[in-house]
Amino acid sequence: MATQGIPSTQPLSAKLIQVAKTAQFSWWIGHVLTLFFGSLYFMKFMFSPSSAKYYSFAYIGAIISYGISIYKTYGPPQFSLPFLQRLIVDENVQYVILAIYFYTQSPIFVSLIPYFIFSFFHASSYLRLTIIPLVFPQVTSELEKARAAGQTAVPLSLPSKVSQFLGTSIGNYYSTALKIVSTWEIAAIMPWLTLTALTFQASFIAPIIYAQFLRIRYTTSPPTRAAFHTVRVFLDGKLTPPTASASIPPVVTKYYTIARDYIVAIGNQLTNQTPAPN
Repeated sequence: MATQGIPSTQPLSAKLIQVAKTAQFSWWIGHVLTLFFGSLYFMKFMFSPSSAKYYSFAYIGAIISYGISIYKTYGPPQFSLPFLQRLIVDENVQYVILAIYFYTQSPIFVSLIPYFIFSFFHASSYLRLTIIPLVFPQVTSELEKARAAGQTAVPLSLPSKVSQFLGTSIGNYYSTALKIVSTWEIAAIMPWLTLTALTFQASFIAPIIYAQFLRIRYTTSPPTRAAFHTVRVFLDGKLTPPTASASIPPVVTKYYTIARDYIVAIGNQLTNQTPAPN
């Protein structure tokens, strides 16, 4: 928690200045930017051509937050093979590379959803653990008393209620959100990039880059592997006998099966080649 080590006797302004100087605060600001401008983009993109600037600002926030996480973890860049091998399997590196790519492209609505969801949870967590206790020091003691009281009703101030709500929401929904994001990356973003490339609305490089991203995610992320399985089960039920609708043309089933088996073979090869963790 960023408030640790800050004397409680300091005035609030001094505490805020001290926290604002930390890399963690800049990381939080990056997520806040993604949330704020992402919200503006989602609200306006259907109606206003100027929404593209909000898309760009949202990705700038993502690049800031993920970039700071990478620097805090690895420090200055090192031009060595072991360093690069460590980087490539780090999910923050994967997401910042993707954010930089999407920032340079025309707005792709579906691409911003995962960054927006992650920013919501990260920004909310920092708000609960650092900003609220800093501005309202009584919150910590109020919540401790409430936990000690158990089922007994304990009156809480508004900041304590907000902190309690954020903590409950993060605890209850983060795992679900992670599953949604993993499934969205496979079932929404990849098909959209492929479709727009085939219809000449986007670069042919886009689905290739994203396929590489999913390949790395598959080898390093259990939620991504679980999401691939979820998507496969759903599509099998819709496109293959005996559960497929009679209206599905046999040629669709044929080519889906070929594509599915090809992707499964790649996945099996990737997992078999994944080095054991140190």
